[in-house]
Amino acid sequence: MTRYQNLVNGKWKSSEQEITIYSPINQEELGTVPAMTQTEADEAMQAARAALPAWRALSAIERAAYLHKTAAILERDKEEIGTILAKEVAKGIKAAIGEVVRTADLIRYAAEEGLRITGQAMEGGGFEAASKNKLAVVRREPLGIVLAIAPFNYPVNLSASKIAPALIAGNVIMFKPPTQGSISGLLLAKAFEEAGIPAGVFNTITGRGSEIGDYIIEHKEVNFINFTGSTPIGERIGRLAGMRPIMLELGGKDAALVLEDADLEHAAKQIVAGAFSYFASGRSF
Repeated sequence: MTRYQNLVNGKWKSSEQEITIYSPINQEELGTVPAMTQTEADEAMQAARAALPAWRALSAIERAAYLHKTAAILERDKEEIGTILAKEVAKGIKAAIGEVVRTADLIRYAAEEGLRITGQAMEGGGFEAASKNKLAVVRREPLGIVLAIAPFNYPVNLSASKIAPALIAGNVIMFKPPTQGSISGLLLAKAFEEAGIPAGVFNTITGRGSEIGDYIIEHKEVNFINFTGSTPIGERIGRLAGMRPIMLELGGKDAALVLEDADLEHAAKQIVAGAFSYFASGRSF
């Protein structure tokens, strides 16, 4: 059985306590992941904070190069990662490999779009009681440490959708994969590490929600929280985050509207598939 580790400050680290990950398909033991303590989470946060100045000082082109390398590694290892992903979250192998490939595409997209992040110049005459001889300059700055919390149903793709845009914009990452999906998330981290991303820019946190869940959400070093998951957990994050900016993608928004002229048999099949298929499955923290 493989003992997976967390990526903290450019090094792979174990914890005293571990969580065993089982496949929901047949209860096969897939490996263990660290159950980090609050002290270990603090160390990861400190590493991220220390890495921020140098990372944000890089040009967008330099940051994009790391993302393109990561995407290439994911495509190279799509079958290896997809096989683990399929077992870990009970997804079909074709869909699992497809998720890895789609993730590579998403990372490339973020890298290219990041090159088009621009500032803005505005004439002072556009402001009340201001002179048009003055020029206001808007410059976009990174937020700082982004806490990315992903769901189990797309543990690679919905992780990268939070991580890649934050990185290209000059932020550093604290990545909390879902417990059931931690191995897949750590394999994503491995791709970033192999791509040469500087130490401390990308850090992972695995562990029990009861031990570190609220702690990392309320952590003073976190500047932005990006979460996909259930509505109750999203509401809790909203309360705990205080005045910090958050982005929440939550459940409960898939209504179906069937009009009088619809093909009822086709509509029924699509509604049932949407409600009960894997791709519409619920999410957990």
